[in-house]
Amino acid sequence: MTESTYNGYRRIDFTFQGREAILIFPKEENKTTKWMIKTEYFNAFPELEIAMLGRGYHLAYLKNNNRWGTEDDATAKRDFSEYLQAEYGLDRRCVCIGMSCGGWEAVAFASLYPSYISLLYLDAPLLSFFGLCEPYRTDWIEEHKKARGYATAGERFVDNDLPIHRLGKLTDNRLPVALVYGGADKVVDPVLNAEALLDWYKLHNAPIKVWYKPECDHHPHVAVNLEEVMDYIAENEL
Repeated sequence: MTESTYNGYRRIDFTFQGREAILIFPKEENKTTKWMIKTEYFNAFPELEIAMLGRGYHLAYLKNNNRWGTEDDATAKRDFSEYLQAEYGLDRRCVCIGMSCGGWEAVAFASLYPSYISLLYLDAPLLSFFGLCEPYRTDWIEEHKKARGYATAGERFVDNDLPIHRLGKLTDNRLPVALVYGGADKVVDPVLNAEALLDWYKLHNAPIKVWYKPECDHHPHVAVNLEEVMDYIAENEL
């Protein structure tokens, strides 16, 4: 285990089940047992996580074997959650932060282990390969094929177990969502990903709030009003 600082907060790096793990602690004066897990791209666009540390949340990260929501990665997150409960007294449920492909992983984790999720924060989430733009489409599809062990492209194309197909598990468990996305996203088509999620949640009268950025491309992954997002999280997480 090594200790350092992260934006002024205590950080520890260690190994959990052979994976790189990170835990960052809030200040003692407002520390809570609440926590969040960043599912991918740990150092990318961390504004929300830093602001949540300021509200007393812990921040955790566990390295994935891939970024395609395979069951081994979801199960490792479940075990990691139980470890953080036992070792540091953190809550069973966490806020799951998923940006882009991290949204894929967040939905995969939440659909398999909903009792470990208090709320999903999804920012320009990739939930399917529908509307995924080039040049990402070819590379990401090949990555996905290898991660899932598909021998042929045809086998991958008939896969009906993408995150977009798992949204029913989220709404069945009434998992709240904070959704951020841009209307000018040229990487992940918002209509076929973020707005498909929004439509499903509305159809099932499930808890969701949207921060829409009409002129924003895929980046930056930043909510327009962090205080409003954090208030929504505090008021709606399970």
